[in-house]
Amino acid sequence: MPRRLAATRERLRGWLHARGVSEWDVETVLIATGEACANAIEHGYRFAPEGITTLRAELRGDRLEIEVRDQGGWRPADGDESGDRGRGRLIMARVMDEATIVGTPEGTYVRLVKRLTPGG
Repeated sequence: MPRRLAATRERLRGWLHARGVSEWDVETVLIATGEACANAIEHGYRFAPEGITTLRAELRGDRLEIEVRDQGGWRPADGDESGDRGRGRLIMARVMDEATIVGTPEGTYVRLVKRLTPGG
């Protein structure tokens, strides 16, 4: 599983660099996207490790939109974010301009939006 995540991060990094995104924004986006993908792998497919997680990225001017989807089981937040777990949502919300997480019995959809630094 970690190899899949590393490969996904590197593909996204290359895609962002090819579009002239600044290194600061690339690293920020990779942090949030890495959290979303790791959550999908760890939580969405905890009972089905062969599950598929999809990532879609779209750049519209200075607005980057990322979607991460899984078809695994949804686990509602337990309300206890004081331990070492459960900080992914907070991280995504802090480093991105928008972070929306929608969980259903059919899976989880994460939408991340970042307004990129002018001038790349």
